[in-house]
Amino acid sequence: METSHFDSASQAGEQRYRHLFDHMPICILVTDLTMAPVTIIEVNRRAELAYGYTSAEMVGMPVGNLAPDDARSAVLTLVQRVRQGQTVTAEIAGQRRDDTRFPGRVIAAPDPTDDSRMIVTVEDISAEKQRRSEAEAIEAERRRIAHEIHDGVAQNLAGLRFKSALWSHLADAAPPGMRDALDELHTVLTAAIVDIRRVIFALRPLDWDALGFFPALTQLVDDFGDQNQLAARLEISGPQDTLPAVYELPIFRIIQEGLNNIGQHARASSALVCVTVDAAGGVVVSVCDNGRGFDPSQRGPADHSGHFGLRQMRERILDFDGTLDVHSARGLGAELVITLPPIAQKGHHAAD
Repeated sequence: METSHFDSASQAGEQRYRHLFDHMPICILVTDLTMAPVTIIEVNRRAELAYGYTSAEMVGMPVGNLAPDDARSAVLTLVQRVRQGQTVTAEIAGQRRDDTRFPGRVIAAPDPTDDSRMIVTVEDISAEKQRRSEAEAIEAERRRIAHEIHDGVAQNLAGLRFKSALWSHLADAAPPGMRDALDELHTVLTAAIVDIRRVIFALRPLDWDALGFFPALTQLVDDFGDQNQLAARLEISGPQDTLPAVYELPIFRIIQEGLNNIGQHARASSALVCVTVDAAGGVVVSVCDNGRGFDPSQRGPADHSGHFGLRQMRERILDFDGTLDVHSARGLGAELVITLPPIAQKGHHAAD
């Protein structure tokens, strides 16, 4: 009787496992590390849909057959590292039954219940790659516009300001009011140049391929402090090497726009940027100031910046399943906080 009860419970547990396994919204492959080549022994429904094979066709197939020829060395490297007990995350192209390819984010690890097996998850990141490509095109356009403004409008305004100062000195013999008018022109031009410099600062991309992301961020914050004559500081916590590369651009742009809003609207004497990265690659970023603050329930300064308001910031963060919060009150400064989850927690996008 006890044996029958145990068998029933075991069968129910197996059914629950199979249901969860087959309905996970991300490709899962289980492979046998003792075989040469490493062979697939189990797949879920999402893997069948992603690769175009049936489960029966995939079981017994070398796992490398699911990658194009030029990616198989990367698969071998991944297998070697998993055999050493490591959990590995890599971008490796996948190849479907019809020979079409897709960019994949692969996470592979030893089976915690059987070290002769490797569990592999694969996420199609085609949409993410497309976003990256679009973001790179936008960055190139921002660079072009910033250069054109700097070399054209900004230079012309600087020249006019110099001439207005010269004319003001020569206006002693001019009709009454001329000197005052020239002084006013000089003031307007000076303000316009300050605004133009802010626009260039907001548009200008920093080359973090050459600098590295965190050094580029440090330069951004330092330049902002110099540009706006206030104390600006950057604090970085946690392992920098776990920050997913796909997060670098949105984090950089949101920090840049947050600082731009402080420079334009906050009337602050100090600004602090904090970036905290956890071991799994999750990120929390805050941008705060000691300025005049605003009421977040109303349209705040960020929505009047003319560049990139809170709504657009939220849209960018939501692309990565993140959150954005604003804490402020009049006279008490403001804090912008964004939270981005580890990439591995975004598997539900594979079902989209």
